[in-house]
Amino acid sequence: MPKRNYLIILCGLPASGKSTFAHKFKSILENVNDQVIVSIVDPDKIRKNLYSSNFNYKKENIVRKRNLKSLRKALKDGDIVISDDLNYYSSMRHDLKEIAKKVDTPFYIIHISTPVDQCVLWNEKRGKPIPNQVVQNINQKFDFFDTYSWDKPIASINLSEITNLEAKIKNLLKIIEQDIKLTSEQYQKRSLKKKKNLYKEDLDQITRKIVNQNIKNLKETSFIPQIIRLRKLFIKENLNNEMSNLDIANKFKIFLRTQLKEDKFKSSFENNFKK
Repeated sequence: MPKRNYLIILCGLPASGKSTFAHKFKSILENVNDQVIVSIVDPDKIRKNLYSSNFNYKKENIVRKRNLKSLRKALKDGDIVISDDLNYYSSMRHDLKEIAKKVDTPFYIIHISTPVDQCVLWNEKRGKPIPNQVVQNINQKFDFFDTYSWDKPIASINLSEITNLEAKIKNLLKIIEQDIKLTSEQYQKRSLKKKKNLYKEDLDQITRKIVNQNIKNLKETSFIPQIIRLRKLFIKENLNNEMSNLDIANKFKIFLRTQLKEDKFKSSFENNFKK
């Protein structure tokens, strides 16, 4: 796996198996690459520290802020981060996307798509830590992935149908690895292109400045077309080189002195390029 970290945004109904998936993902990934640190950010742990008794909706804003803060810190620390949350509104997923963008980290949405009826059954087996009506309400409010281009899951996983979760996760890791590699290659190509464009601009501006500074002192103006032609030739011959600004200036001056050998030219022009 590449060393670069990323954010996994889990989304799904309560009792759909998100935490099961998150811990299995963490275990497999850390076995594949012992150099990575995988952090699972679970807002339920934040709630346990805030609530002394039952659920308190008035404190959910605090939970949300602390959850996002924990995600941001873990990404900045270089961890691979899993958001083990419902993330059932696109606005919630957008907040996570923006955090990933600010720390220059890829993100991948995984929809745990276990059907609501199965979620209710699993919730009952757990002793109904969440009222079944809440599960149904969230199902009705769930924002699916048909509005924004960025809001598309790389996988939709119904855990009630998965017989080999480990194989499924390993396949997802391959997809993520390939995507990161492709993104890295595209970034390198863009950076190289940008670097070449900047070099071309420097080449143009420095040679133009040298010519403009010196032709105004020429006694024989008939040399000007020749100088302009030589400048274009110099740029063409050096487009694929990599020189510092100082090297461009020095090499261009030498090039002009070498090409313009006429004695009558030397007296009026060459001395300007010796400095």
